[in-house]
Amino acid sequence: MALQREEIQLVASLVPVLKAHGSEITTRFYNMMFTAHPELLNIFNHSNQRDGLQQQALASSVYAAAAHIDNLDAIEPVVQHIAHKHCSLNVQPEHYPIVGKYLTLALKDVLGNAVTPEVERVWLKAYDVIADYFIRMEQDIYRSVAGSKGGWTGFRPFIIRRKVQECTDILSLTLEPEDGQPIMTHQPGQYITVKVQKDGYSHLRQYSLISAPGKSYYRIGVKLERDNTEKAGIVSSSLHYDFNEGDRIEISAPYGAFTLDPHASTDVLLLAGGVGITPLLGMARAIAEENPGRRVTLLHAVREKAYHAFGEEINELVAAHPSFSATTLYERCTDADRQAGITAGRITLDWLREHAGQHMDVYLCGPRPFMTAVLSMLQEINHPASQIHLEVFGPALSFPQPEAPCKTTSSVH
Repeated sequence: MALQREEIQLVASLVPVLKAHGSEITTRFYNMMFTAHPELLNIFNHSNQRDGLQQQALASSVYAAAAHIDNLDAIEPVVQHIAHKHCSLNVQPEHYPIVGKYLTLALKDVLGNAVTPEVERVWLKAYDVIADYFIRMEQDIYRSVAGSKGGWTGFRPFIIRRKVQECTDILSLTLEPEDGQPIMTHQPGQYITVKVQKDGYSHLRQYSLISAPGKSYYRIGVKLERDNTEKAGIVSSSLHYDFNEGDRIEISAPYGAFTLDPHASTDVLLLAGGVGITPLLGMARAIAEENPGRRVTLLHAVREKAYHAFGEEINELVAAHPSFSATTLYERCTDADRQAGITAGRITLDWLREHAGQHMDVYLCGPRPFMTAVLSMLQEINHPASQIHLEVFGPALSFPQPEAPCKTTSSVH
């Protein structure tokens, strides 16, 4: 299946075209594929389709894969996060030929006569190489999860044991397996996929685990998502308004490459914006339980008190662990907030210079404007890119990537 030198050169010649027309090609691809295979709407995020994020992400993926067709290992970290996302959605090998067919048809539809029979032949061969790379990685992940104690593939029924409103727009759900059997121990920072049936479709969303590993339950935080028209997210609104304690819900096993080793010795800086606190709280809890002497500095930036979730839990962690410290920022901060220890404003370059030591591993999660601003500041203070770990809401490759490599993954909260 390996491409010959001339074929690699031909694929390389397509890279500028894919970069220039990527979003147009992928938009056409999704329209054609969903028309022919509406059942695949049970896998893809409808909101990301509507907002154009999925199209941008796929265009970036296709461009990156084509640019590295002779050495796909060069983009292995990116493929790793996509593979975890695919496994959380239960993507199977038989889905790849369908994607390949309609991606090729979209390529021909957009580029027209530029896609000669020879270009099409080589493109299909290149796609098979890329698909095989993804499939092998995903099968490895599936085997690892299924072989873990308490692991499973697909979706498993759980019961909502606790539902707590943590702030105005975020609730937490504590989930226990319906069958009472063991559940897989996750890695700090991972997520599960929740399946909700609505309007004739299965809607799948990822939510980070805020509980420490090794429990008999999973705990997640769910933000009520709204778009610019204030239309509530399909899954988040169902979890907020339709599901109650005692209800049955289906979830995937834990997946995700945005993880922290709680036993490492390096100091950790956790930077969260809004609901981005969820995976980082799980990381902090894991360190507190498994390596309580490790130095942890946490910053949580929110709009105001009404939107501040998990503050009491973080304060309890700090009070119980001398090596932990936390700063909370409110954009709208009252005198009462300041008296309670809250800092007014947003994260600043000076704050990062003071707290982001060159030796520290930085874990960053939050809304895209927050992520973009903080990442820019980390680059300005020359923090080592290899020690910056990102969790992006939604498709990660639609997020502007730094010039230097850092570890980027994605999920939906």
